[in-house]
Amino acid sequence: MLYTVESLAYGRTFVNPLETSRGVWSLREGLIVRIEAESGVGFGEVAPLPEFGTEDLKAAEMGLKKFISEGKILGLEGLPCCNFGVSAALAQARGMFSTNEKREYLVAGLLPAGTSALEVLKTKLEAGYETFKWKVGVAPIAEEQALFESLIDSLSLGQRLRLDANAGWTEAEFAEWLAFLKPRAKWVEFIEQPLAVGAEARMLKGRDVSGIEIALDESLNGESADTHLAEWPGALVVKAMLMGDCEVLRDRLELFSERVVLSSVFETGVGLVNVLSLADALPSLKYALGFDTLAFSDSLSGRCESPRIRMTDRAEINLEQLWTGIRHLN
Repeated sequence: MLYTVESLAYGRTFVNPLETSRGVWSLREGLIVRIEAESGVGFGEVAPLPEFGTEDLKAAEMGLKKFISEGKILGLEGLPCCNFGVSAALAQARGMFSTNEKREYLVAGLLPAGTSALEVLKTKLEAGYETFKWKVGVAPIAEEQALFESLIDSLSLGQRLRLDANAGWTEAEFAEWLAFLKPRAKWVEFIEQPLAVGAEARMLKGRDVSGIEIALDESLNGESADTHLAEWPGALVVKAMLMGDCEVLRDRLELFSERVVLSSVFETGVGLVNVLSLADALPSLKYALGFDTLAFSDSLSGRCESPRIRMTDRAEINLEQLWTGIRHLN
């Protein structure tokens, strides 16, 4: 198939820098690819996160230039973010996902680290959110556990927290948190990647002993990703845009999609559309999506603040318009 390929780089500054156990994140950079084929036009997003085991932005740029010059996606296997963006654009241009029935999705509200989480929780409760992802592993345990108590004081039955440690706890901290959370388990949907990659057996033991659900995240982006996807009994936080060819990924996730939690990498509306197309192809998804990522002052996110991605929201995302907006920023 003959096609024309263009790419644009973008840089977006967080309104409030995102603080996690890994440090402070202030700038989100990535690339948008536009592919025009005989069958149509497709857009994909390349949004590397090297700390999650992906290529860096420079490597992604080089890979995309090679694809543009050679037109061969086969050379992108070692560049998972570049592979995802190009394959998503190609799939869109070819209408590969067009037969999937589009759906609406619940969204988990994102709470920042520290005491500001209390005010953000109040705002998101008023907006109608039911599930909340809270960044932990930043302050001392005693402070965060006291804050946890304050957070759950505002919750109603059925509303729950996801504690995202970003692989930042020690084993001792993990054990201390499990003991603390066990009598408060009804407020916890899961702990997201409490320990570093390679400590999956310890996390599984903690899950079995405490009854607190543990979700893998960072563990799903390394060499053992396929093993963990198939064998981990709990939730799987899938950052699809970091995991290579979107059609191959769809096939990898199909058999256990009821355990999949699709999660954002602070992408633009292009990446959002790419991941939602993947979500539509996985009918057994049950978890609220981790896409409360309206952390920028620009208009590139493709959606407004809402606890649900509705059909009307999806219909209003104009990828050609987003492409033009990014072009004007460059």
